[in-house]
Amino acid sequence: MKIIATKICPHTEVKIWHLLEALLDEARRNKIGKCLQKKQQQRMTIGNVLLRYALHQGFGTEAGLSRIGYSPYGKPWLCERPELFFNISHAGEWVTVVLGSREVGIDVEIQDPRFAKLAECILSPSELRDFQGIQDQEAYLCRRWVMKESFVKMIGLGLACPLTSVSFAMISHQDAFTMYEDQGYFCRLYELESCYPLAVSCMDYTFPDKVTILPFEQLLRWALFASPLV
Repeated sequence: MKIIATKICPHTEVKIWHLLEALLDEARRNKIGKCLQKKQQQRMTIGNVLLRYALHQGFGTEAGLSRIGYSPYGKPWLCERPELFFNISHAGEWVTVVLGSREVGIDVEIQDPRFAKLAECILSPSELRDFQGIQDQEAYLCRRWVMKESFVKMIGLGLACPLTSVSFAMISHQDAFTMYEDQGYFCRLYELESCYPLAVSCMDYTFPDKVTILPFEQLLRWALFASPLV
């Protein structure tokens, strides 16, 4: 498994964004164009570029050019490389990608006071009972959110699977385990920076020790000068 993240430079010139968008195929440009928020479009664009960088670094140019298909619930997959699995997430200026040999899910979020109001939408009954004794409830809820989001993305259902139906038990300070439909799954927590928790879910306990942080300038150089992405 490989987890890679980059932090978008907010001062990136408009012409750079136009060049990056031009490198994507028409289907992906159309999908990104349906989003009305410019920052969200930028995050989605970098998500596609970062995925192709990770594929290129790990498997060569051919894998980097793979077309992306989508399941009925919107889970992406590589049309030419179905034996490879990936997932993308972004929040704020951070964009993250996970690659694996089995289904994977990833989620990153900005810790925010609004999570304090979502306990009953996030936590299972057993987690709600534990929640009453938690001192930093805001941090707890944000971490449970990314854990569960990564899980429902991994199984391909997204929010069609209620977060309250999934219950994680911590087996270390950063690792958790859950049973879902008679199958066991693992989840690992990381911290990109203060108040930016990230979680990755997978059926196998094969997590890397840390997230690979790719400088944004290095990603831009590769995208614009080293590799065709279409």
